[in-house]
Amino acid sequence: MIDYRKLNWDYNKISWIIAIEVAILMVIASFFLPGGDDLYRFYRPFAEGCLDCGFTPYFARWLLWPLTLIPLRLLWPFWSFVSISGFLIISRLTKVNPAILLLSFPALGQFWLGQIDVIICSGLVLALVSNNPYLRGLGISLALVKPQLAGFAVLLLLIHQSRRNIMKVILVPLTIFILSLLVFGITWPSAWLSNAKNDLPVHIWRSASRDIWPYGIFLMLTVFIFPHRRARVEASLLISGIATPFFSVYSYIVFLIFYAPWWSLPLSYAWFLMYPWWGNAAMRIAWILPGTLLGYLFYLEIKDQQKENSLRVDGVLLKKDEINIDQT
Repeated sequence: MIDYRKLNWDYNKISWIIAIEVAILMVIASFFLPGGDDLYRFYRPFAEGCLDCGFTPYFARWLLWPLTLIPLRLLWPFWSFVSISGFLIISRLTKVNPAILLLSFPALGQFWLGQIDVIICSGLVLALVSNNPYLRGLGISLALVKPQLAGFAVLLLLIHQSRRNIMKVILVPLTIFILSLLVFGITWPSAWLSNAKNDLPVHIWRSASRDIWPYGIFLMLTVFIFPHRRARVEASLLISGIATPFFSVYSYIVFLIFYAPWWSLPLSYAWFLMYPWWGNAAMRIAWILPGTLLGYLFYLEIKDQQKENSLRVDGVLLKKDEINIDQT
């Protein structure tokens, strides 16, 4: 009889095997299932020139233009491969469990709807980990394809730039913005905002923060509790998921790429518990995921600070004891 307690499980390898299998199944399924609705309804027309269709800043069309080269029947499978591969690469860079990431409800939403948040995630990671200020600037530009998701995090990333590098970092996004004004006209920012405000379709996926976002705004200053840049970015994304009324549940992927403990997987489906009574409206309590993760990050940070303070006190006491011993 096998004693499983003595087996040396390589959980990292197992996670990658599961993640790759899930990725393959998703791509295969995209050839047969009727998904990719947002991709076909919003992003393909936007890439083809319907600037009011995508509800994203106009410069994003330059990134999405290659979608016009893909036959419609292959568009969702193609994008599924690109998106899922991107999330796997990102999880490798951020050391997040890839199986938990791909099996989470937000990741399934990204896949099923054909969403483009892999671009935002790539930008955030590039802006956070790159040592090259110009690449960090490129990352910020990618992240701002959906400023309602990454705007707060981008602001913190800019605050953390040194005075020597700040101009180099903003050069790329500033250049892209100026070029977009020349190509699309100087009024495109106001036209985009007006279109997003007045014509954005009602979407059940955006209902999670409907009830709590005014209260979530007060959480924004709490990011400075965290002393390190990555922790502040993680916290800012979690807070944005609570304090932003246009933060969709499928976009929770933007913070799961940085922090996804094992229990975040079942927690991402917790809103289903109310589905028998509320139906699709049960998604209004999906904010439980970012709320719990944020609370846990606060708990870990406070615990670390208490431990650090305790060690500092112990160090001072130890030095006093050494002085007393030397004097005797």
